[in-house]
Amino acid sequence: MARMVPARPVGEIRALIRERSPLTQAETEAVIAKRFASPPRRLEVALRRWPLGSASVLDVGCSYGHCLVHFGSGSVGVDTNPEQVEFCRSLGLDARLLDVDAGLEDLPDGGFDYLWVSDVIEHLDSPRLVLRRLRPKLAPEGRLIVFLTLLPRSRALRWALRRRGANPFDSGAHHYQFTYETARYLVERAGYRLESAFAPPVPQAFAAHAPRIFLEASADEATDALAAIAERKNKPK
Repeated sequence: MARMVPARPVGEIRALIRERSPLTQAETEAVIAKRFASPPRRLEVALRRWPLGSASVLDVGCSYGHCLVHFGSGSVGVDTNPEQVEFCRSLGLDARLLDVDAGLEDLPDGGFDYLWVSDVIEHLDSPRLVLRRLRPKLAPEGRLIVFLTLLPRSRALRWALRRRGANPFDSGAHHYQFTYETARYLVERAGYRLESAFAPPVPQAFAAHAPRIFLEASADEATDALAAIAERKNKPK
């Protein structure tokens, strides 16, 4: 079984940021407070399930590196924000200024054990095309990990979440609104086979009812062939 590596100590990361940040002191403290007060909850969950701390991970939409800083050697982050990329680089992280909607030619094929696509799919103009372009970047036996917001099946749950202001599944927050079924279909039409879907602490059988979910998928020749057929069928003439 792969060795699980815990998140780096937050005190160590904060000290590194204060030493190397290219931002002003006030801006640096604001980033620390918002991004580095503790490891993101979704990351803590993921580190317990997958050996991301000792693996090469492609972090799509790496922002200030609050997840990237915990990934293993050979990991790379990509983002469209120059300030955030510079911030990551100041910490010694490999961050690159890239628009995944435009292309990923600068990244090596087969170079990553995991593709980490967290809170990104909902914001993309072409989520299927991006996942399609990412597929060759996976090493053999690699895994795609998508973390995204879903529209819960239960109307009562949707109402309760909206009452609390926790409604990232609504149209004002993202370009796309996904359900469990449409998210799964998206991953499969990009050429992956879904391996698992879970939303801790919800039991896996009830994952489709949760407002946030992890999808784990592998590159698969059969689903890739189906995706290619669908592309040819739907190509404008």
